[in-house]
Amino acid sequence: MKGVKSTLLQSTTILVLAALASPAYGQVDEIVVTAQKREQSIRDVPISLQVVSGDDIKNQQISGAEDLADSMPNVFVSKDSVSNNIYVRGVGSGANAGYEQAVATFVDGVYHGRSRYSQSTLVDVERIEVLRGPQTIYFGNNAIGGAFSVTTKQPSLDQWEGYGLASYEFVGNEPAVEAAVGGPVIQDKLGIRVAGRYSHLQGYIKNTISGDKNPDVEDRFIRFSSLLKISDNWRASFKAEYGKQDSTAPFALQLIDCPPAAPFSPSTTFSCAYALATDQEADFDYRRASGPGERGDIEASEFLFKIERDNFDGPGIVAQASYSKQDFLLSADSDNVPAEFFSYNTLENLDQKTMEFRVTSPADSKLEWMVGAYYLDSDVRIDTTLNFPFSTVLLTGPLDVLAPYAPLSGDIQLDQQEKAFSAFGSLTFPFTERLSGTIGLRYTRSKKTGVQSATNATANDPFGFSVTPLPTALQPVAALLTGFNEHTTAATVKDDDFLPSISLRYEPIDDVSFYAKFSEGFKAGGFDAVELTGIPDRLSFAPETVKAYEIGMKSLLLDRTLSFNLSLFRSDYKDLQQSVAQFTATSAFITVTNVGALRTQGLEADMLWRPNDRFQLGGNIAILDAKYKDYPNGGCTVLQAYEATEAGETGCAQDLTGKSPPFAPNYSGNVKVGYNLPISNALKLSTDVMYSFSGAYDVIGDKDPRTRQGAWQKIDARLSLTDIDDTWSLSLIGKNLTNEKVLGSANDVVASAGSYSAQIMRGRTVAVQARFNF
Repeated sequence: MKGVKSTLLQSTTILVLAALASPAYGQVDEIVVTAQKREQSIRDVPISLQVVSGDDIKNQQISGAEDLADSMPNVFVSKDSVSNNIYVRGVGSGANAGYEQAVATFVDGVYHGRSRYSQSTLVDVERIEVLRGPQTIYFGNNAIGGAFSVTTKQPSLDQWEGYGLASYEFVGNEPAVEAAVGGPVIQDKLGIRVAGRYSHLQGYIKNTISGDKNPDVEDRFIRFSSLLKISDNWRASFKAEYGKQDSTAPFALQLIDCPPAAPFSPSTTFSCAYALATDQEADFDYRRASGPGERGDIEASEFLFKIERDNFDGPGIVAQASYSKQDFLLSADSDNVPAEFFSYNTLENLDQKTMEFRVTSPADSKLEWMVGAYYLDSDVRIDTTLNFPFSTVLLTGPLDVLAPYAPLSGDIQLDQQEKAFSAFGSLTFPFTERLSGTIGLRYTRSKKTGVQSATNATANDPFGFSVTPLPTALQPVAALLTGFNEHTTAATVKDDDFLPSISLRYEPIDDVSFYAKFSEGFKAGGFDAVELTGIPDRLSFAPETVKAYEIGMKSLLLDRTLSFNLSLFRSDYKDLQQSVAQFTATSAFITVTNVGALRTQGLEADMLWRPNDRFQLGGNIAILDAKYKDYPNGGCTVLQAYEATEAGETGCAQDLTGKSPPFAPNYSGNVKVGYNLPISNALKLSTDVMYSFSGAYDVIGDKDPRTRQGAWQKIDARLSLTDIDDTWSLSLIGKNLTNEKVLGSANDVVASAGSYSAQIMRGRTVAVQARFNF
């Protein structure tokens, strides 16, 4: 690694000297964002945010939120079992399918609260804005930790344009094609645009049993959009999109720490004992061993209609309505060995309807104001089955009455309906030409009704897609083994809150501004999708709230060739919704609780220097101090649970007060260098390199030291041959060239104490790409 760092430093020095010797003049591009629901320069928005353009998304082969994380300090995205991990500044929702995410995603203003949306392909995108910290005033529904705001490309009304892209990644044997075309059907009146993408990742983890590579993921996506100019002021747009992902072993787990450390013994366990008996390796690497049948399917569609009036000669108006549907299925062999010891499946169906209406002040108004209303109506059904084939050998003595019903499983279902309403507004008052203040207020109300049930059953297939409930008389007996108490529980959760925000912005000189902001955030309560006990009070959890403080500076310096932004923040969360996986000798379940308090504070800075049109040097860094302030009842590690049992204690909890939450490293960041060189009157050669890094952090809530991710460093690089007008390009793209092994998630292995299921994130990739613009 020292050699790599030295080479990177030498290369950067050479490029800087070349840039200083170049006479060409350059400037930092003006970036327009919609973080406050209207178009503004990024320097006028009192928020810590980063923006990735559509061109950068294509050039860097970014296909989902996971690909964005390395280039954005304090942002982490990775796959997990029943839901994905999405964290910003150490704030996220953990693994429970009943959660909406604390870091919400919005695509063209449409709320995507379920974590699986983070796997959606980013196709034909204008830009992605990643907003750090609470965003509840303008984005509302549950964006208490941050927001990903995606803006897709709109049709042109005056010319036909588009692009085509084809690439092949060698390590994962992944071909991808993407294209978009659009233009006027009626000149200056009606335009349409069609975009699509196909890719097929054929795996980067070797399954030593089947000989195949996992995960095998086939993605298809298509979008149609239209834009109608009704008059000089009024426009209407429509968007319809459909995506489908079919995969084998999408959550490719592997067994690690086998044999386990003392006091655990592999001779008394299932998965680890089997692995040792069959000489299965258990290192954290790009190998795994698992039987057939693992799969994952995502099918999603969305429709959006919007009508808007610009505010050039009167108030601006936006009215939009959307309908979204998503179906998700996952089956996983989580015992991490070919034998059938433990597996699960989960199915999730979502139907969502939203409406939003906004009115903004005229462009020439001295006071900038906005008022609006938002409505959401959603239905979610979640069905999870845990299968316990290993327990068949335990069906003796008092449990022998269950033997005819083996293999046992536990089936859990949640049907939830939500209706949410918000009203919001903001007012910006210019005290002087250089000092302005903004106040905002949002009222939000949510009502959720849910019916949740659990039952012990017989699994009719290895993954429990079909189950037969056990007779009622045998349910209590089975519960002794599985932990599932047969029940059906109904509940209603009603939450509402007023959320204020106030900010000041001061611009002492042109292109340099300072801001200070205070805001409150709110995330509605809900239901535990995998509650096993049937105790009514355990089904629902309370809303979480936050008070957030931020001060910062945004600037363009050195004749607008240098951009430098800095923010200092503190956010105090109360009743933070947290989930922790708990494992017994024969079962696995996830408990949900409200953490008393969490404080996350730190510094974020970014810089971009573009002294000429050939060279640029940039960097981002984040310093984070995130600590629980009141969390006395955290879930136990497997060792703590063992020690409690040995001591004859009933139950187990640990005090995590003063400890850090998952995905909260003390530091993270990157350095980026880019250079382009004309090599003839028609061609130019360009290259860019990014060195990204992170400190150590935990990946699960119980802070088991055996699953802690150490500090890591990665290097990405791109070399492109392009024509002078950027009409076409041929590129060689490498990511994670250091092949860092990064842990995306981990959990204890059921009935194999001291060993763990680990998910490794994608390692080194090398791809070639061709792109053509017209």
